[in-house]
Amino acid sequence: MIHMFHFRQGVRLGIRILGMYGLPADFDYSIFVGRVVERVTFMEYIVWVAFDAELSIAIESSYSHQVSPDDEEQVVAVPPQRSTLMQLAGKVVESAEAQNPNTLVLRFRGGHVFKCFDDKK
Repeated sequence: MIHMFHFRQGVRLGIRILGMYGLPADFDYSIFVGRVVERVTFMEYIVWVAFDAELSIAIESSYSHQVSPDDEEQVVAVPPQRSTLMQLAGKVVESAEAQNPNTLVLRFRGGHVFKCFDDKK
């Protein structure tokens, strides 16, 4: 499962934009474009990616991270045993899209590609 959160300034609790099985066809992924990854947090059953502008993604299923688009894609289940995801800290999102109903794709300046798979049923 993938959860996306956007926190409004001055409001303590987050407003969940998305927490689902499958990505909605009408969601505007451009909310990620221009956002900077501020931190990547690994917890027992969640990988949390926080962006500026109070936007974040919590991943409970699996993901892939390619440092370069030419790198082989390796799907990593949560919780990961090792990860290159922390290399996204400080990177800026260039584009965001749903690759299919179950995959969110973020592409970053410098070539990084981050995919979140909604593969838990």
